[in-house]
Amino acid sequence: MLVRTVRDGDWEACLGIDAGYETDIAWQMDEYQQSGERHITFREIRLPRTLRIQPMEPDDGHLKSWQRRDSFWVAVEQREIISYLGLVIDQARYQAHIAELVVEPNYRRNGVASAMLLRATEWCLRQRIHQLVLTCPLKAYPAVAFAQHHRFAFCGFQDAYWPGQEVALFFRQRIR
Repeated sequence: MLVRTVRDGDWEACLGIDAGYETDIAWQMDEYQQSGERHITFREIRLPRTLRIQPMEPDDGHLKSWQRRDSFWVAVEQREIISYLGLVIDQARYQAHIAELVVEPNYRRNGVASAMLLRATEWCLRQRIHQLVLTCPLKAYPAVAFAQHHRFAFCGFQDAYWPGQEVALFFRQRIR
């Protein structure tokens, strides 16, 4: 597998990759007050049925959104694009936000996303970026598991981050 910078002819293949996923586990957020303190907890719950999640398309469409990324890579296997990863850089904070990381369904759970993350990490180190941030919804258990597997630390959440009032979870990985 080759991981390389996107080329003009690659965009159409990226658009053809199914970014949807299935999950039967989600994180549930509980919030309560006790003795003047606010407590927020997250816990894994098993859903009553498997959900098929299709990520929302950006308002300006995927292609325009991707072309604004500070860096965008694709993974190629036997001349077929099987994955892509886009980064948005916040130079003032020395951090990069993983805007999208998608793997073709037939290639998932085979180390492709890990290889993409390694490429992004190496690039960030050369750019003097000190941390990577990954954002995902409560229902994106595969993304949460990926973040935890790669030693991203849970670092916060934001209510109503996405349309439909979806809560966003934020994970951060320090790199040096």
